Amino acid sequence: LGRREKAIGDEHLLLALTARPGVVSETLADHGVTYTTVEHALDRARD
Repeated sequence: LGRREKAIGDEHLLLALTARPGVVSETLADHGVTYTTVEHALDRARD
């Protein structure tokens, strides 16, 4: 909710899954999904 939102949504779960090293974040990164790419996509979607 640090992104000035009032509820937890799917995007927050995806950010959490990519925030820490581990099997899930590594698997997502293998497909081009990283914390940074998710963050940029969310920023573009809000504009």
